[in-house]
Amino acid sequence: MNDPNSESLTQPLDLATANTAELPRPPDKTEEEFRAGQSRVLEMIAANAPLGKILERLVLLIEAQAPDMLCSVLLLSDDGNHIRHGAAPSLPEEFVKAIDGEPLGPKNGSCGTAMYRGVPVIVSDIFADPLWEDYRELAAASGLRACWSTPILSGRGKVLGSFAMYYHEPRTPTGEEAGFTEVATRIAGLAIEHQSAREILARTQTQLANVSEAASAGEFAASIAPELNQQLEAIVGNADQCLELIDEDKPHIALLREPLKDIATAGRNALEIIARLHAPEK
Repeated sequence: MNDPNSESLTQPLDLATANTAELPRPPDKTEEEFRAGQSRVLEMIAANAPLGKILERLVLLIEAQAPDMLCSVLLLSDDGNHIRHGAAPSLPEEFVKAIDGEPLGPKNGSCGTAMYRGVPVIVSDIFADPLWEDYRELAAASGLRACWSTPILSGRGKVLGSFAMYYHEPRTPTGEEAGFTEVATRIAGLAIEHQSAREILARTQTQLANVSEAASAGEFAASIAPELNQQLEAIVGNADQCLELIDEDKPHIALLREPLKDIATAGRNALEIIARLHAPEK
């Protein structure tokens, strides 16, 4: 879906190798508070908190690292063609409502374009970038001048949504923001996929409850197993990737490791159940 012919003023941002351990470190107390904040968000995921609450806590955590930064998380609609509101506690309500439900496309602001292309989109000056032509007045009314958006990807590389950083003045990334973006997109992806798996499991339980014959129940369980398997594998993969990002030399690492281990363990246990459903009767 990439549009190489776009006359955008955007700049590429490579987050593939981003690692918070390689970025300039804030003071120890600030770093420890940031990791503790991540741990609290991960614990909310493990406790099955509502997705909106999880994403709002995550956005506020990232915003706290830079007071002049406003952040948002948008979700991909069920039809795969529109954006849905996820969390944007600091953005003007009128702006949030106006973009909710807008289509994806090659020239649809920073977020709609990033989700459409599947790559980060950096707009340093909203008033000058053609990607914001249809949304420039809306941004001006909201006092927004720069927006950097990164797609949130599943463990299989599927676009789930976007994470964006907004500023009140034109601005270009300095490099430090990449670490915050990496944390936000990883945790948001984990939360979204966890919620998706829970919804599938809930539907399955409801449908199975209406199946009277054991044979029919077994056939139904086998039929939905691939869908469950895909979602749960993604959860496990995302949790493992988050674990790999953690600097194990830090003494406070348990704050992040334990909730991530719980999420990964729960996913693996569910995968074992599905494997038994698929196993032929003896």
